[in-house]
Amino acid sequence: MIIFSECSILFLGKAGWLGVDIIDAIKTSDPVGQLCILVCAFFSIASWGIIFYKLYHIHQAHKQTQLFQEAMISGGGNLEEAFKQAADYPDSPLAQILRETYLELQIENWYREGYNLDVEGRVNVAKVELERVMERTIAQEIMYLESYLTFLATTSNVCPFIGLFGTVWGVMGAFQSLAHQGTAAIQSLAPGLSTALSATIAGLVAAIPASVCYNYLTNKIQILVTRMDSFALELSNIIQKLIFKEKV
Repeated sequence: MIIFSECSILFLGKAGWLGVDIIDAIKTSDPVGQLCILVCAFFSIASWGIIFYKLYHIHQAHKQTQLFQEAMISGGGNLEEAFKQAADYPDSPLAQILRETYLELQIENWYREGYNLDVEGRVNVAKVELERVMERTIAQEIMYLESYLTFLATTSNVCPFIGLFGTVWGVMGAFQSLAHQGTAAIQSLAPGLSTALSATIAGLVAAIPASVCYNYLTNKIQILVTRMDSFALELSNIIQKLIFKEKV
């Protein structure tokens, strides 16, 4: 408790290490400025929770995808064995693609019966059906990977404007106080200036991490999307070859 108090004084109170008394600046802000700071604080806290969750989630997706591909290679490309292994990698988009594709093969059974088609006809049917299943699965996985990222984008776009609103409001209040009381009452400018500066800082503190992490996570997701597309094409080719060999 003593350490926490000393850290609070060091970073926040009485100017401290930062050179600014943040607590005092918030206290001297007017109600509108404090409301702007409160809203930005909510966005900041929520966005940090999402950032930590998505960093873990996407890290697991990349890790399990790599492990799943290694397991498939070691299994010799057998679809049934790969389907059994896919259950061990629930966060891997590639594992989900293979599971959905294999279930389509087993449930529909069209690859064996062939709807009275020859081998080439069955391959064409397989190509169309598999593309539908894979596209649906990839779309679902992208939605899952991108979940909650909209909030980060909203934070990075909205919070600077909230801070700007507080800035304009504070400057307007400072000029009104100056016009009414004159230069003798310089202390009357404090609430307006504190509102202007504190709201600006609050908006930037909320928006900058959200923007940086949103771009980082979006890039990581795009890498996974590329791997999903490549895997879907490769899996489709493997199944078509197996149908030609009649070993599916």
